Amino acid sequence: MSRSWLLYLDDLIPSAEKIVRMVSGRTLDSFNADEAVFDAVLFNLQVIGEAAKKLPDEVRATMPEAGGSGPARMRDLIAHHYFAVDAEMIWEVATVHVPRLLAEAREIRSKADRV
Repeated sequence: MSRSWLLYLDDLIPSAEKIVRMVSGRTLDSFNADEAVFDAVLFNLQVIGEAAKKLPDEVRATMPEAGGSGPARMRDLIAHHYFAVDAEMIWEVATVHVPRLLAEAREIRSKADRV
């Protein structure tokens, strides 16, 4: 049984929303000092990366933040090269790229709901 790509988008969106909430009002230092938040962001980045891998190429092509497999590469880095995970890199992804990806994903979901 094949899972609809919209369900993967429905996994991506709440994970991105969680990350945005978890980093809101924080600094890099406070983010790095809070192990639970840091680990929760890592987990949700893995979900985003895995879900982005499952989106059709034509959908990813309309999402600059998901195009070029950035989320998938981040997921692979966290899962397979965890020793290379850098707090500053995760902070940038969480505070810059995830909000953009979230906006793109919401727009695509909204368009799909109108069809």
